[in-house]
Amino acid sequence: MKKQITAIDKYSQINVLILNASLKHTGKLSNTEELSRLVVKNMKDRNKGISAEFIRLSDLYIPPGLKFREDKKDKWPLVAEKMIASDIIIFATPIWWGARSSLMQRIIERMDSFDEQYKEKGRSVLLNKVAGVVITGSEDGAQATLGSILSVLTFMNFTIPPECCAYWVGEVGKPSKTNRRDRLKNKASKIMAQKMARSLIYYANLLKKYPLNINN
Repeated sequence: MKKQITAIDKYSQINVLILNASLKHTGKLSNTEELSRLVVKNMKDRNKGISAEFIRLSDLYIPPGLKFREDKKDKWPLVAEKMIASDIIIFATPIWWGARSSLMQRIIERMDSFDEQYKEKGRSVLLNKVAGVVITGSEDGAQATLGSILSVLTFMNFTIPPECCAYWVGEVGKPSKTNRRDRLKNKASKIMAQKMARSLIYYANLLKKYPLNINN
C-alpha cells in the first residue's frame, strides 16, 4: 500500500542547495566542501527528509553580467532555477586575501537579476528561503567575510537565522598542507556546524508552515 504523505511529512521535506565557491574543481580536496558536508550531515541526522545538492561553481561557466542569461553557454539560469527550487541555500566560500572568493562574488553579482524582478513584481522569488554561510581560510577574516555576505542576502529577502554560519580559519604562518588536519581536530567548527544545521532546519520548517507574505 502506498504511504500517504501527511502534513508533517510535507513540511519535513527540505531541499538544500550548497553553492561551493572554492577555486578548486571537483575531485580536488576542498576544506570548504568538507565543512559544508559536515553541516549537511548534521542536518540529515536531525531530519531524514533532507535532500541536498552540492554545486562546485568552479566547474560551471558563469560569465559576468546582470542579465538572467548572458549567452547560450551561460550556466547561471541553471543555478538560479535550483535556487528557486530550494528551501535552504548554503553559500560556502574560502577566504582569498581577506574576502570572499571571486566565484562567490560572481554569484552575488548575478543574483542582481532576482533583485530586478523584485522591484518589478513587488515580491522576491527568494522570500521564504533560508540562508546559511560556510567559510574556510588559512588566516583570519571569517567574521568580516560573513558580514559582507549576509548584508547582501538579507536585502535579497533571505531569512537569516541565528547561528547560521560555520567557519574554520587556520593559524597564520602554518603550511597549507596541514589545514585539513587542523580543521578536523577543531571542536569549535564542529559545534558551529551542529548549531547551524539545527537553526537552518528549524526556520525552513517554520517558513513552510507559516510563509511570509510581503507585498508592496
